[in-house]
Amino acid sequence: MKLFSIISPQIQVNEEMSRRRTGKDSMTFEIMMHCLLRCLAGGSYLDIKLSAGISKAEFYNYIYKCMDEILDSKNLAYNFPSTTKALDKAAHGFELLSSHGAIKGCVACLDGFLLQIKLP
Repeated sequence: MKLFSIISPQIQVNEEMSRRRTGKDSMTFEIMMHCLLRCLAGGSYLDIKLSAGISKAEFYNYIYKCMDEILDSKNLAYNFPSTTKALDKAAHGFELLSSHGAIKGCVACLDGFLLQIKLP
């Protein structure tokens, strides 16, 4: 729902113009996000387009439209710590999250992967 509230204003379609152009109701944002999230989770476009009732071209149009808005969103952008105090706070936070304070001096983790290691 948070992602919906952040990018839905940019994704909204003029329903009247869509109906005039295509002769059918416009695609809802929920269906667009359904396509994107199922695709990112490893779903096949064949299954997704069938469950959404859309064509292959529409499927990829929705995927790219939603992904572009996510990547362009200022609210979702990563803000790397820029001051010494912010860097120290981030490093302390990572140290607290690690087992027995094993991670020292780490200020960011972009991929979200924490490698489990044996301490020397």
